Amino acid sequence: MRDDQVERIKLLSEEIADDMVKTAVMAMGIGLGSNQERGNKGFMYKIVKDQAGVMATLQRILDIKSGAIPPISATKATQEKHEQNLIKKAEADAAKLKQRMS
Repeated sequence: MRDDQVERIKLLSEEIADDMVKTAVMAMGIGLGSNQERGNKGFMYKIVKDQAGVMATLQRILDIKSGAIPPISATKATQEKHEQNLIKKAEADAAKLKQRMS
């Protein structure tokens, strides 16, 4: 993984964290008085859960890169391919969340 990719992942993770906090605060402000409100609140918390999952995936990638977690694959080539796949998946998930939020 290139250094520029690591920096992009860190920035992406920070943006998702900011969005997650905003979404959670919005969800906390929704009441429980009606079915509509409970549904809206549940939907917002699902978005928070999805955002947390994306952040965990990104953190796992960074931890593997830094050596905090041992690599999953036995060879360097397969490990790099695995990391690239994780990056693509995380970026796709982040794009979906961003689209949902807009």
